Amino acid sequence: VDAHANRCRRCDSVSCADCQVSFYGDDYRKHTSCLTEVERYEKKGTHHQKKKKLSPQEIWMEIVQLSIESAPGHLKHHLQVIADLDNVPRKPKQFKNFAANSLNFRGNSGEAAVSEMWEYLKSKQDERRQADIKAEEKRKESEEKIKEAVKTDADSDSQESSQSSSSQETNPPPKDRKTEKSIEQKDANITPSADPKAVKKAMKTVLKKATDNSLSMKKLKKAVLEHMGLPRSNKKELKRLLKHNISGEKFIIDGKTVNPEDRLG
Repeated sequence: VDAHANRCRRCDSVSCADCQVSFYGDDYRKHTSCLTEVERYEKKGTHHQKKKKLSPQEIWMEIVQLSIESAPGHLKHHLQVIADLDNVPRKPKQFKNFAANSLNFRGNSGEAAVSEMWEYLKSKQDERRQADIKAEEKRKESEEKIKEAVKTDADSDSQESSQSSSSQETNPPPKDRKTEKSIEQKDANITPSADPKAVKKAMKTVLKKATDNSLSMKKLKKAVLEHMGLPRSNKKELKRLLKHNISGEKFIIDGKTVNPEDRLG
């Protein structure tokens, strides 16, 4: 690029053939990486989720290029020449041979200049590594915070769900009135059997409370049913039990003292 710019008159800017970006002055020196062929020819507007990972050699070439701006004055020109070359070695011995041959350095002064260039670039490389380590730690810390936040939200949702289930068990939703009525009707159709001893006890209790200890048979049956909480469907069974329990006892029913031989009408 430098050779071309020197040959062309009024060369104010140059453009990258891949990304079509124009660079004025010597800004093109900082343009060390560009689009890949896939990125160049694919449809516009495509958003790339992942940034392309640079190879160690690409990272080294970036370091060489970016180090020019902050380099000592007596090294800037030499580093500019090296940065314009391809495949600058990353190891000290190979770099020093490459730089000495490219810059035509000879003798002790040339060797000292090449060694100083290497030490300077090595310090910039170490700074880049430290910056990358901190960036990676920050990225991992951010991921951990996101995971912790997601876990906290999940635990909160689980706790709310548990509380909701507990609340539903403690306070069940109101039953449908039609359903309750249907259940009551089914229960009414089930005729509980009357215990003879309980009937006898109920008869005594009802008659003792009655005036003059006497009741009509109709009222007696009704009173016993209500006292025992039996449905009206138990009338026949109750009548049979009344006959049985009256045996051996004397009760005044319908104004008559009923003996064991009497039959209930």
